[in-house]
Amino acid sequence: MKKYFASSELIINEDGSVFHLHVKPEWLADKVILVGDPGRVALVASHFENKECEVESREFKTITGTYQGKRITVVSPVSDVTTSIS
Repeated sequence: MKKYFASSELIINEDGSVFHLHVKPEWLADKVILVGDPGRVALVASHFENKECEVESREFKTITGTYQGKRITVVSPVSDVTTSIS
């Protein structure tokens, strides 16, 4: 697996999942939708043909599934996270 962060910057649990999220890298799709409200994760994922992963940890909710043949992950981040697109 290609490392993008120094081990001091990215804490990995003993099971190989990312700390706080409790999601393993292979559970995440290349395409990710961030929604502000954790309740919207289920709403968006209700359109998936199938769900392969559903994890809830702390204030994070993550669901990965397939929509129109494309693998997509929906995640609700904490409310005070700022996302910027460059």
